[in-house]
Amino acid sequence: MQQRSGGDLALKARTRKRWMTVLTWVVGLGIGGALGMSPAVLAQGDPAANPGAALPPVSLQVALDTLWVLVAGFLVFFMNAGFCMLETGFCRSKNAVNLLAKNLIVFGLSTLAFWVLGFGLMFGDGNGIFGYSGFFLSGADNSPATGANYQGAYDALSWAGVPLKAKFFFQLAFAGTAATIVSGAVAERIKFLAFFVFSLLLVGISYPITGHWIWGGGFLAHVGFYDFAGSTVVHSVGGWAALIGALLLGPRLGRYQQRPMAMPGHNLSISALGCVILWLGWFGFKPGSTMAADPFAISH
Repeated sequence: MQQRSGGDLALKARTRKRWMTVLTWVVGLGIGGALGMSPAVLAQGDPAANPGAALPPVSLQVALDTLWVLVAGFLVFFMNAGFCMLETGFCRSKNAVNLLAKNLIVFGLSTLAFWVLGFGLMFGDGNGIFGYSGFFLSGADNSPATGANYQGAYDALSWAGVPLKAKFFFQLAFAGTAATIVSGAVAERIKFLAFFVFSLLLVGISYPITGHWIWGGGFLAHVGFYDFAGSTVVHSVGGWAALIGALLLGPRLGRYQQRPMAMPGHNLSISALGCVILWLGWFGFKPGSTMAADPFAISH
């Protein structure tokens, strides 16, 4: 195998460190600026932004439903830590920082992509293929009104009696999970920027469009396709995206020679911890998809 000099490795390490610093600042400033300049946020303190639109009184049931949805969303979000531990433990020690950084930054990028484009494509009113309204989370909305009382740009979510931002956060956690599924399949053999571009396209375009077909009132929903908690929308889409990434990249260098070379993980303890965290996260994924604090539904 080709040997690299100490100077080349040091230069590569310094370059990677600079890119990680720049990307961290860009993601942090981007999320802060995006949320601060969101039309939905700016309109909150401006009564003239929604003339004549009186907010419905918040009932105890709405408060309980919202609390449950947010707690479930926290559990799904925490699954990112599980993926991070699981993947890092199964990789070689020299690639551990790369895996940790990718899993940390990818959710920030997913947040931007889903807020700008993905949520509108997935749940905004549109046609049978994709939604074309409600981008930047700025569409008309009178949540937590439901059913016939709902008036807004997100009819596909009118069944959930929680505020729009609670709906967005819960669905964002799902979208971020689809991106982290890909991370493990391409571990140790994909460049930083390539993975981030791949994730932006997945969460901003591919995942929302396929999700619209089922959860957004698209053509699959109209023929009776049913997916309660994302076995197809999240895991199948993420799995197929991961397969494409693995096929494009091929195996790790040196993995297959005249005889296959074993490349064991460096820390199975944190992999086991990651597995338990993912197990815990499932209690947010499945019961949380009821989007309501219904004791019988969430305990079932």
